[in-house]
This record gives sequence, structure tokens and C-alpha cells, in this order.
Amino acid sequence: MIQDIILPLLSIIIGFFYSKWLYKVNNGFFRKNVDLFSNSKDLQGWFAATLLIIVGLLFLLKGISNYL
Repeated sequence: MIQDIILPLLSIIIGFFYSKWLYKVNNGFFRKNVDLFSNSKDLQGWFAATLLIIVGLLFLLKGISNYL
């Protein structure tokens, strides 16, 4: 149960909060007119957040299908 449903949900939640934090940091006081994807470190962070969400969704679907 924990590895099938709770861990993927945790991955999705962490991915959402991480992307929210990235958005807040990138729109800080000093970087008002900068594109969100202009820095390679920002792009790596957005990729990591997206990957966390996608992998979490895939494992959640796999975990739910085990119980159907």
C-alpha cells in the first residue's frame, strides 16, 4: 500500500511544491524582467520538478492498477 499509492502521491506533491518554489524564486525582486527559462540552472530545476510529477503519476497509475 505505502509503496503503491502513498510514495507516488508524495512525489507528485513534492514536485508541485518544488515548481511553486522555483516560480517564486525566479520572480524575485531582482529578476522581474527575466524569462523563467533563461538560466540553465532554472531549466534544470523545472525539468526536475516536471520529472518528479510525471514519474509520480506513472507510479500512481501502476499502483492503482495493482488493486483493480
